[in-house]
Amino acid sequence: MGKTAKTINAVGLYSNEALTLQLVLHHCEGICGMRGEGSLNGTRKTRKSYEQIIAYIRGEISSGELRPGDRLPPETDLARSLGVSRPTVREALKVLEALNVLESSTGPTGGTFVKSLDDVGVAEYLTDSITLLLDTDELTLEELWSAREAIEILSVGMAAARRTEQDLSMIRKIIESDEDKDFEAYFPDITFHRAIASASKNRLLSLFMLSIRMTISTLAERYVLPEAKQVSQDQHRLIYEAILDQDEALARKRMKEHLQTAYEVYRQAVSRTKGDRITSQRRT
Repeated sequence: MGKTAKTINAVGLYSNEALTLQLVLHHCEGICGMRGEGSLNGTRKTRKSYEQIIAYIRGEISSGELRPGDRLPPETDLARSLGVSRPTVREALKVLEALNVLESSTGPTGGTFVKSLDDVGVAEYLTDSITLLLDTDELTLEELWSAREAIEILSVGMAAARRTEQDLSMIRKIIESDEDKDFEAYFPDITFHRAIASASKNRLLSLFMLSIRMTISTLAERYVLPEAKQVSQDQHRLIYEAILDQDEALARKRMKEHLQTAYEVYRQAVSRTKGDRITSQRRT
């Protein structure tokens, strides 16, 4: 069969892969306009057929019947067992593939498999949604920054308390390597902040932080930012020193100051194409 189905663990604990996959599936609910209750037979009749299949597959993964790496039955078998047409099954599978929940391959060992995801894959989906909200003025820069402060200030305090020698080495190397980057390459770089989130030892905080940082990196590609590399680098070093000394309060204070400086940089940014600034207040 090529890939061997993984043994189902009856205990309700999730691996890293399963945890990130769960987050993607919850994100899929919002995109597909569904809630995923129960099996196919228990879904509401108001849903389209392909949405019912997505909900069914989601339920199988949520219950542990399907795990990352498991192969789904062929389209014909799925259609027969679910009482729908093969094109409907194919449409549902394509949606799930587009969301990176499933992946397919051809050949003797091919088929459709539940995809294993890392935190970057999940963060990319969240980033797409956040960026869309910013583009349509349904989310402001101020709101994005408030969320960023809540996540990163908490994260840096935890990093100061939990950091290891390996974490310190990683953060130090990033600060040193940033010396050789020009401002446009340096400022939107998320490596320093990712390292701090990793040192916090909280995967969910790290995931949310990564998503916001990826959104900010996307904004940086669209706007011309005022020069602020030296100030930012100096603040990075001060944050590192607080983490090194395991001073949680000082680490949080310095991160807040750093984020306030960065907020002013993005607030003054000018679009590369339209000449307007990033929306800082909701339109009325």
